[in-house]
Amino acid sequence: MKEHSILHEELIFMDEELATKKGVIQAITDQAHQLGYVTDATIFMDAVLAREEEVPTAIGYGIAIPHGKTDAVAKPFIAFLRTRAPFEWTQGHEEAVQLIFLIGVPQMGTEKLHLRFISQVSKKLLDEDFRHQLLSIGNKTTLFERLRSIDI
Repeated sequence: MKEHSILHEELIFMDEELATKKGVIQAITDQAHQLGYVTDATIFMDAVLAREEEVPTAIGYGIAIPHGKTDAVAKPFIAFLRTRAPFEWTQGHEEAVQLIFLIGVPQMGTEKLHLRFISQVSKKLLDEDFRHQLLSIGNKTTLFERLRSIDI
């Protein structure tokens, strides 16, 4: 599976005025639902938030990679959202985030797909120049093309 089949420009958000984990996940979920990637927004949202309760998904460098694995996902996707300003991802943790990758995968038939997504995204995000570009690119199409350089 190539990255262009799971990364879509209509699921890229730039400089959003959001400052809560739930707000970010809700904004992406609503768009994914409208576009048909998610069949039931409530079920998907609940799956992502339940996963967050297990272990928060902030990974450092101002990045979080929340994910949901549920049959409410009609087709696998990775969404990207950049907030206007960093905010505390998980209450009680000092980790502030500004770059969020939300991964959605179906429950069945893709048992390890989300782990591969997370692994590849995480490897690319170790590159300081790449992270800087994600923070500074001002054009959505250019940002999409940069994100497509992730080897998934």
